[in-house]
Amino acid sequence: MIPLHGFLGHFVADHAFSNVYSDKLKIKNNLITHIIWSILAILAFTFDSLKTPLGIIAFLVLISYHVFIDVYRTKGTTFKKELLYLAIALIINLVFYKAYANSYISNEFIYYIIGMMFATSFGSFIERTYNIIDQQIKDTTGASERLAIYIFISKFKIEWVLVAILAGLLYRFLIVKEKSKEWVFSPVYGVIVSSIWILIMKAIF
Repeated sequence: MIPLHGFLGHFVADHAFSNVYSDKLKIKNNLITHIIWSILAILAFTFDSLKTPLGIIAFLVLISYHVFIDVYRTKGTTFKKELLYLAIALIINLVFYKAYANSYISNEFIYYIIGMMFATSFGSFIERTYNIIDQQIKDTTGASERLAIYIFISKFKIEWVLVAILAGLLYRFLIVKEKSKEWVFSPVYGVIVSSIWILIMKAIF
């Protein structure tokens, strides 16, 4: 499979522990902090590619693109724009994919984390997009629930998937005490996306 180390770095930088809709990212100090975090996130998955000229070029291109997006996003963003940003990051990765061909980080691990991102953080992004949750708040509960679902589905532990869903519902009912469409959307999204991705991985690895 084509190595997607650069794409994953961009994906993690923008959507893991970050909320692209947050007004806080429009504040200069927060934006600078996010950019530093983004560079480190991309570096975490691509640093061993810097041993070659192609890897250095790939890193500089991806960082430059990512910083441009971060600054441009301060004017506001939309679901379509964010999908476009991800698509362009994927294209950049495909152009420079040979830079990651000999990485010590296996393709299987990279694809596993990409699937985890789609199941967890990207789910929160979709929820904010369609106002299932407030665009400005964190989604710790939903993301944690979907992370557990993804891990258990990857090991085909269906009984533990049910336990994770039940735990999420009980937490919302007893602690959060605020009815929301997320109660249904989060576990359903987690199960569907996780199942599809894990089946894809089983087919290609």
